[in-house]
Amino acid sequence: MATAELSNRPAPAFEPDPTPPVRLPEGRTLGVVTGLAQSSDGHLWVLHICGPMDWDTPEAIASRLPPVVEFDADGNFLQAWGGPDHLPAVDGRAQWPRQEETVSIDGEDRLWIFGADKGYDHAVQRFTRDGRLLLRIGAFGEAGDDMSRDRLGCPTDAWHDVARREVFITDGYVNHRVVVFNSDTGEYLRAWGAYGASPPPPGPGPKAFNNPVHAISLGPDGYLYISDRKNDRVQVFDAVGRDEARFVRELSVDVESPFGSVFNIAFSPDGAHLFISDGSNGRLWMVDREQWRIVGSMMGANSEGADLSATIHKIMTDRAGNLLLGRCMRGVERLRRVPVD
Repeated sequence: MATAELSNRPAPAFEPDPTPPVRLPEGRTLGVVTGLAQSSDGHLWVLHICGPMDWDTPEAIASRLPPVVEFDADGNFLQAWGGPDHLPAVDGRAQWPRQEETVSIDGEDRLWIFGADKGYDHAVQRFTRDGRLLLRIGAFGEAGDDMSRDRLGCPTDAWHDVARREVFITDGYVNHRVVVFNSDTGEYLRAWGAYGASPPPPGPGPKAFNNPVHAISLGPDGYLYISDRKNDRVQVFDAVGRDEARFVRELSVDVESPFGSVFNIAFSPDGAHLFISDGSNGRLWMVDREQWRIVGSMMGANSEGADLSATIHKIMTDRAGNLLLGRCMRGVERLRRVPVD
């Protein structure tokens, strides 16, 4: 198992960008930013918690945009939609997450929206860019366990195999698996747990995924990278186009981490490095993918150490190789990549 040792190979270098990456309409604000994604046209999509938090004032709540916000490639505001009244209730239950978690965009520029309320947000929904509902998998207010074929346990993220019409969902804050459905019909296809075990072993524990199974990304090698957040590790699987997932390797970030050290990952445009968001400590770990070891780390922009308000909940790389950070109470920040001598 790889651990947090440093190699002799130089790590990529970044510096805080003082220019705001997004521009909001006058008088409007974002709440706690939890999700970032990019559509095929380079537009940035931000998901934030628009509902009231414990520290909110009526003025702050009134200024918030709806939770799904689109910006063009230059950071200009285009539209916002979503929220508790966006869809009709079903059996008296609102069909919107109580606490927005993340947004994932598939190869057809459809948006998949997730929630993080462990008692309610047991559904993922697929939308058009203008907010029209196309599919719901799971059911709000009805949790399933790791063996369920039609219910989820507070799912967190997804990767999309558009060619095969499959969606791979990390499930999640309650369950301990990756589960695959048909992305058009919601039909259950298969599931696996840590180390590729099927059926998924119950967790938490070192042989199972912990809670939350927080994120999923496709690597440049065609493998799926799973952020096993509170087990402080990334697990890698050969699972695309296969009937069963084959465990490939893992990497651990062994640091003090009350909320977990592996929130999610992003890849450099050339595929040489991956970046791990350590949300507990406001730190980014840089991994040489070929050597499969950590080659350095840095604090997030404007971060001065572990601070819940500074939590880096989501990261992504843009086409220029810069890092965009979704900071819980600090909005969207950018780290600009600089040349390394």
